[in-house]
Amino acid sequence: MAGNERETEKGGAEGGSGPAPSSNGIAESPWEWATAALGAVIVAGLLGYVGHHAVSDRSEVPSVAVEAAETVRAGDSHVVRFRVLNGSSATAAALLVSGELRDGQIVVERSEARIDYLPPFSEREGGLLFRADPGAYELVIRPEGYSEP
Repeated sequence: MAGNERETEKGGAEGGSGPAPSSNGIAESPWEWATAALGAVIVAGLLGYVGHHAVSDRSEVPSVAVEAAETVRAGDSHVVRFRVLNGSSATAAALLVSGELRDGQIVVERSEARIDYLPPFSEREGGLLFRADPGAYELVIRPEGYSEP
């Protein structure tokens, strides 16, 4: 029995190939070390990514383009649906989109819509309401301004 007690105190029989016990007596496997290393790499990568974006140059402005999609009759009004595209990594908030119906240089009617939030590399849709038929005039739609969120 004395021999068995000595083997237990040493962590197994001499020359054993099992995992070595840690300081608390629980054996650690190579899989635990691999999982811990992978977790450390993921955490370090995420911290680096967030840190880079926290200190990166914020001088880029939103690249906003507006295009008319379709015109729909709605009661006594005409709705010109439009799509707003942001082609940059900057965000726009409270984006004002205006539309004008023109007869030559004369503005016959004007309408505005506000897009609350336009994230980077995204698109949103909206509509401009006109009493006059947009098909009878030149339609000009453009972004007019935004604020930074």
